[in-house]
Amino acid sequence: MPVNKQGKKNRTWYRLDNAAILYPSIQTDRISTVFRLSATLTEAVDPFLLQTALTKVIDRFPYYRVKLSKGLFWYYLEHNPKTPRVEKDVQYPCGKLSPVFNRNYLFRVRYYNRRIAVEFCHVLTDGTGALTFLKSLVFQYLKETGKKLTDKTGILTIDEEPDEEEFEDAYNRFYKPSLPLPETGEPAFHLKSKLVKKGIYYVITGIVPLKDILAKAKEYNVSLTVFLTAVYMDAMQEIQNKYVKNPRKKKPISISVPVNMRNIYPSRTMRNFSLFVVPRIDPRLGDYTFEEILKIVHYTMMTEINEKSISRQLSRNVGGQRNPFVRIVPLFIKRMFFPLLYRKLGENLFSGTISNLGLVKVPDEMAQYIERIDFTPGPGPVNKTGCSVTGFKDKLYITFGRLTEEAELERIFFTKLVKMGIHVTIESNE
Repeated sequence: MPVNKQGKKNRTWYRLDNAAILYPSIQTDRISTVFRLSATLTEAVDPFLLQTALTKVIDRFPYYRVKLSKGLFWYYLEHNPKTPRVEKDVQYPCGKLSPVFNRNYLFRVRYYNRRIAVEFCHVLTDGTGALTFLKSLVFQYLKETGKKLTDKTGILTIDEEPDEEEFEDAYNRFYKPSLPLPETGEPAFHLKSKLVKKGIYYVITGIVPLKDILAKAKEYNVSLTVFLTAVYMDAMQEIQNKYVKNPRKKKPISISVPVNMRNIYPSRTMRNFSLFVVPRIDPRLGDYTFEEILKIVHYTMMTEINEKSISRQLSRNVGGQRNPFVRIVPLFIKRMFFPLLYRKLGENLFSGTISNLGLVKVPDEMAQYIERIDFTPGPGPVNKTGCSVTGFKDKLYITFGRLTEEAELERIFFTKLVKMGIHVTIESNE
């Protein structure tokens, strides 16, 4: 086992965390399981210096310096001795990672003009982990360019050793056995639009003044996440009403809202540690006003985002992994059943996803060189469209990724914001 300069033993392999177990078995050209975070700087990116920064930073994140390997019963992560390489950005983000072109890494670093982007496979981590890596990479890059940065608040820097807790599978740490299982909802309404050709992934970002949209949420006495989820749900209701006229043929509309479990449990893990709250309405009971949707989303969040409620999901997910029968089933058989399990307990149960990383903060002396930070969701062929949100400085960036030609959901969503008096600037990769 390799030994680092301080004499500590480095790990050479890692078990997949509980959330990561499904992802290798469901990956396709359509389901890349890849999401993206990017920072747009005030100056053009120097690829050579970015490569220098990446080469230095990757050893600070040994749990990301890995490749996916196949065992008899499970996949696992193994130390990758190769050096990750930066690459030029492309028109369509979040594509499936190529083991050959990506040197077996489960993430990639891309650059274009003033933008640095990291794209992570969910096998490695969630949005919080990826954002932490991006901030560290940008911090080191700015130092390579000669910027004098002394404030390291909130940044994992190359001069410090990883904390042992960063490596942990926090799902297993906080697992409680024998809890009542959470209820499984009905299959939800999904957009009926035809899928685009493989490899195409359209991205639309709406940029809004942060103070204006926060004021609107405060006007309704709800959080920003609740407000945006309600707008999303209301837009989906409008689409279903347009195409499904018979009330009895309508389906529930459910929106999956990822929850950062680090805000509930005391963990510093840099791997996956998110679960989901799924507020829903049932249009078979009649049309819902926006105010009614707001109340449903608000009270769903209040009652489900707490340790007691969320621990039921932990119990179900980790309990399944620990089941003695599941553990002894060979991997090739698991691979046949995992995609079915993912559909049954995953995308089939919700109409869309909205993931809000919140207001991104970096030290002021670093922030002066960063213009914006964006978060792009990974593609999914069932929901077809997903949404991710970040706040940075005085702007909110609302990004939709979709696998269809029509941007109907995005158009309705942003039109609703405009009708509420919120100015929206639209950008797209089309």
